[in-house]
Order: sequence, then structure tokens, then C-alpha cells
Amino acid sequence: MSELQLDPELIATLAALETHRVEFVLVGDIAHAIYDAGGWVSGVAIVPGDYGRNVDRLANALTAMHAQLGIAGRPDPRSRDWRLMDLRELAPCTFMTIYADVDLDFRPAGTTGYRDLFQDAERYDLAPGARPHVASLDDLDRIGRIGLVDRPEPAPLASASAPPPPPAAPPPPAIVSPDQASDDYDLDIWTDDEVRAIRACRIPF
Repeated sequence: MSELQLDPELIATLAALETHRVEFVLVGDIAHAIYDAGGWVSGVAIVPGDYGRNVDRLANALTAMHAQLGIAGRPDPRSRDWRLMDLRELAPCTFMTIYADVDLDFRPAGTTGYRDLFQDAERYDLAPGARPHVASLDDLDRIGRIGLVDRPEPAPLASASAPPPPPAAPPPPAIVSPDQASDDYDLDIWTDDEVRAIRACRIPF
């Protein structure tokens, strides 16, 4: 049996999955903690087999643990009933249970899923009824490395003390040259003096 001491709620979560014969590989913080013989772990992260019978077993295990979508005591605000959905379409997601939170992902970044990770996984005897397969360190590194998504650098923020940029100057008024001015001015609108001023480019048209 492993000398690693895990929170009893984590052990209970793993035991519930094993009781329902769910096939999965452990990843994430709990996997690193097992290799490091300790460390703070907030939940259980698993990569289950995605074939139908195993997904049904997983759903039964989650039901037995009174699972609901959410994390760290905060329910999912979308209020979706996961029992009416295919877990394979819902994942990646997190469930709150009566024991520990369960992070669920059928195909973590950089892998093809359960079968990929199972090939090099090691089985650890953590407690009676809790003997999970744990992804290899190389696979954990692969998931962590490829899971880091490149993001564009954010645009620099303007300094709070910097003065605001000056407003753009309004465009100059259009001036009609004598060649452009029309001789057909409505004398009910324009006076003779205004017509002469327009033709002399003294006022905007």
C-alpha cells in the first residue's frame, strides 16, 4: 500500500468510481501529488474510457455521489441537468460531489484519451478499494505543456497620469471656387451680394 496520505474525501471519491467499475486514468494535481508523495489537492481529475458502457458506469457513480455541475461549492450558473446529457459532449467539466470535486475530460490536450494514457499508466494501491491508474510523468508533462494555449499579448494600457489625446481637428469647410460655383442661384434664397461673395470665394457655399 502507498505511504501517501490523501484526504479521505479523495479516497472516497476514487473508491466510489472503482465500486462502479469505471475505467479511468488519474491526471492533474492528484496525479502529481501521488508521484511527489504529497501535496495539496483540491479534487480528482480523471480521463475515463469513452465507450458507452463505461460512460454509463461513470454516470451511475456520479449519481451515487449526488454530483452536480459546479466547482468548489459554486453550482454551475447555467443550471443544466447533466443526467439528461451525454457526458462525452458535456466534458470537459467539473462536478461537485458529496466527497470531492471531480474534473472530467475524455480527451485532454495533446492526447487521444483514455487508451493513449492507459498504455504507460501505473496502478497505485492507495487504500482498500482505491487502486487507480495514474498517468505517467511523461504524459502529465505532455498534457501540461500542450494544454498551455498561446495568447496574444494584451494591448498596453494608457497611463493614468498621461493627458488624453487631443481631439481630431474638424475638416475645413468646403469652399466653392468661381469655376465650381453654379450660375443658377435661387434668388428667393440668395441675395445679389451673397451670390457675388460666393463667386469671389469669400463665404462657404
